[in-house]
Amino acid sequence: MTTLAQRVLISSRHRWRTLAPLPRQFIVNLLIALVVLVTLQLFQHQPLLARQQSAGLDWLMRMTANTPAPADATPYLFIDLDTPSWVALGEPHLVPAEVLARLLEQLVETRANEVILDIDLSRRSLRDLAPLAAVMARWQASGDAPPLTLMRTLTPAPTPAGLGTPRATVLEDVSAGAAWAAPFFTLDPDRRVRRWRLVEPVCQGGQAQLLPSVQLVALARQQDALASLQAQLDRWPGGDCEGETLPALPRLQLGEQSVQLYLPGQSGTRGLGERILFTLPDAPASGWAHQPLASGGSRPLVIRLPVSALLAQTERLPDHLVYKRTVIIGASHVESGDVHATPLGSMAGPMVLINALHSLERFGQIRPPSFWTTALITSLLVLVLSFCFVRLPPLWANLGTLAGIVLLVIPLSLLYFRSGVWLNFLLPLLAVEVYRWIHRFRQYRRP
Repeated sequence: MTTLAQRVLISSRHRWRTLAPLPRQFIVNLLIALVVLVTLQLFQHQPLLARQQSAGLDWLMRMTANTPAPADATPYLFIDLDTPSWVALGEPHLVPAEVLARLLEQLVETRANEVILDIDLSRRSLRDLAPLAAVMARWQASGDAPPLTLMRTLTPAPTPAGLGTPRATVLEDVSAGAAWAAPFFTLDPDRRVRRWRLVEPVCQGGQAQLLPSVQLVALARQQDALASLQAQLDRWPGGDCEGETLPALPRLQLGEQSVQLYLPGQSGTRGLGERILFTLPDAPASGWAHQPLASGGSRPLVIRLPVSALLAQTERLPDHLVYKRTVIIGASHVESGDVHATPLGSMAGPMVLINALHSLERFGQIRPPSFWTTALITSLLVLVLSFCFVRLPPLWANLGTLAGIVLLVIPLSLLYFRSGVWLNFLLPLLAVEVYRWIHRFRQYRRP
């Protein structure tokens, strides 16, 4: 006497055998493709697939580079010590303090959103930095000066956990109102900058502490949460500097935005949450894209001014250049040592910083879509592919598959990308490609 399970199994087999060939073929193809997709999803962080994912994301960045930004996006002014300006100053080894002082003097009473001095001021004497110290004191005393961010560099990392020590500067006493931040990024194995470091674990007073990055400080200021940022970082139980491992980093809540921190290279999504979405090239031939204004008209998202053009004047910068812009003062000259390879080509360090600021503000931390979204897209592709191979000759079947990819996957990837979501179109494409080989093998084995 058969059991209920046996009867169900016999009935299922009978229904499967009596099913029409085309629906049965679709079901088999769909199951094969989903098995392939799950396998690729499990192994997507292996070196070969990870490199392909990185290449796909780089391609999307190049496709969407220099496109208009929303009206509420923060615009930028890059005051650039470029090669002609550097030569005109006599090719100094260090940026003269007089030059920095004159630049900051023109910004003290402006309505800039923020001023970031992307220059290392450590290991310089008070006598050397005296002109800059005088402007800093005036900046601190002014009630109308825009927020100021200064760079904090580190000594080499001698501790077992690789913690550097923040370098002090002689400007500490006259910069109490400024924020100190880390300017560091991570190099990938191909020597390209693709990832930020939102915080930098450092050793101070024998204890491990967290130094925020420039872009994290800027985000906290936008959310009016700079004090909250520091309080949350101070609560991290870093422990003794001599420890070999560090505690997991916290999730920050900055106003309405949540930010998950990761130790460099230890992101929970294998670096995806640390990726910078580069959208602003270093020097586009047609100029930077304009963003619309709520009052009508438009303005360029980035303005780049050489230092030499500003040293010829002494009055403050006009509002049409600085109003509600984040101002970055940095260097791109040939001996600055601050030029990096990025997905958008060679780029000056301050432009890398601008891309990081824009990426965190506009997109937040990049995130993957749900597995079911990827599975649905793969299923649609496989159904199209199955139909093509059943109904069309091989040449037209391949062309139909290519059309499905171009018309479905790539537009969806671009659409998700504009929202800070990385739809890894390579996974469904690889799943379809593996399916095609399986289909050919089955056709070859079929008598």
